[in-house]
Amino acid sequence: MILSEAEVRRQKVERLREQGIEPYPAFHYKRTHTAKQVKELFSQPGKELGKGEADKSGMSLKLCGRITSKRDSGNIIFIDSRDITGSIQLKIEPQFLQAGKGLTFEQIELLDTGDWVGVEGIGCRTLRGELSIQVRELVVLSKATIPFPDSYYGVSDPEQCRRHREMDLAGNQKSLKRFIVRSRIIQSIRFYLHEAGFYEIETPMLQAIYGGAAAKPFITHHNALDMDLYLRIAPELYLKRAICGGFERVFELGRVFRNEGIDSTHNPEFTSLEVYQAFADQFNMIELAENIICYAAVAAHSDVKEINYQGKTISLERQFDHSDKYPDLVGKHWQVKTMVEAVRDVTGLNFECFLNISEAIDAAENYLETVNAEISEGQKKLTLSDLDKQSLGYLLYAMFDKCVESTLIQPTFIIDFPIEVSPLAKQHRSKPGFAERFELFINGTEFANAFSELNDPEDQRKRFEQQLTQLEAGDEEAHPLDEDYIQALSLGMPNCGGLGIGIDRLVMLLTDTQSIRDVVMFPTMRPVKD
Repeated sequence: MILSEAEVRRQKVERLREQGIEPYPAFHYKRTHTAKQVKELFSQPGKELGKGEADKSGMSLKLCGRITSKRDSGNIIFIDSRDITGSIQLKIEPQFLQAGKGLTFEQIELLDTGDWVGVEGIGCRTLRGELSIQVRELVVLSKATIPFPDSYYGVSDPEQCRRHREMDLAGNQKSLKRFIVRSRIIQSIRFYLHEAGFYEIETPMLQAIYGGAAAKPFITHHNALDMDLYLRIAPELYLKRAICGGFERVFELGRVFRNEGIDSTHNPEFTSLEVYQAFADQFNMIELAENIICYAAVAAHSDVKEINYQGKTISLERQFDHSDKYPDLVGKHWQVKTMVEAVRDVTGLNFECFLNISEAIDAAENYLETVNAEISEGQKKLTLSDLDKQSLGYLLYAMFDKCVESTLIQPTFIIDFPIEVSPLAKQHRSKPGFAERFELFINGTEFANAFSELNDPEDQRKRFEQQLTQLEAGDEEAHPLDEDYIQALSLGMPNCGGLGIGIDRLVMLLTDTQSIRDVVMFPTMRPVKD
């Protein structure tokens, strides 16, 4: 009978135990060096080793790693051992193995790729010049009982990589490095904000009233209280309640949940950064967004001038002076456009000139008809919904979303949103019907959303009531009325700037990754059908 590889591996586990070797020992292995540290050590002046030479000092090196390849060359066994810093070759010869310690030369036959081992030995170079460890002791730390990914090809099936991320990380160094970079990006953002005087606070994941964004929530039930609760769609309202209480600079970096579709830029749970700063407005948030993203880019690339994303060069250099138009934007920044300007530049429709909603709808539909005539067969046609036609503000936002957003490749702040779609933002200081809000777009995708926060409790109540009307009309993403939040505003909230950044999309950008499911360690996946 031919045994499967998994069965052969399980038999090796039993054979080790029969020989008095525990394949899953409980002891602490005291590592002294990583693979990278060994390579750095023998690249120092005076420490270089020639071909066929061993370290004359006899310095003991203890390393831990996973076997990624194993080659038997008669009386010499070569093993490639990899830890998180890199790989190093192990050179195993029977005459150098210390008797009574670790595995014998014959027992090394029971090792497989994927096994974790601890080794002690000295540095050497092989006759071919490969820096190696001349092994004196080798112990098993953990035995792998299923086949390990191919050392060259890794795991090539994207579905397998996402469902079994541990296999992806073990087999694909590019994936492992991507998630290391993600960790550095998140760490750098926290460090920047702490240094800028922001306090990190935590808000509820389970909320009696969801809010802070236009999104459909997930619903769960608390048995002891016999009440429905919602997984948060944003921490915004709680963070601003902290501002009402006396905090001046706060942020939260964590998971949020939205009951929406899955595509290359959307996952039902994702990582969001939200920042609130008292005595600030949307223009302060523009500078803060630039600083955070550029600081994260340094952590990922050590270069903030430009990055390559999916074959496109994205410039992060701040090269536009907007001070003539916006005196609060001192110095150079990324591109800034109003939504009206952005729609006019792409479609030719000037929403400042329409006399009424009917005229605007006719113009918009004529434009979409022209666009649809050029769309390839099978592509989705662009149409206006009943909600889009309710007001000039909704129509402007719809035309931007359908026709303009995808054209914004270089970093661009779109400011002056219609007030209808901005229930938590302060009314524009000089433009009736607009709110002091911006979104940042890069490569046709939203990366950040920010407001001069609304702090008038009566105005906020009216906005919530308008949202309730939309909710009752069937808009599942409309904002519910939150009496606790209105009460907090009634206590008094100073003028405040708020900023939200999608961390997963930022990691995608900085690691040149096409799908959000490849930067989320364990993304939401459809069940496997039997």
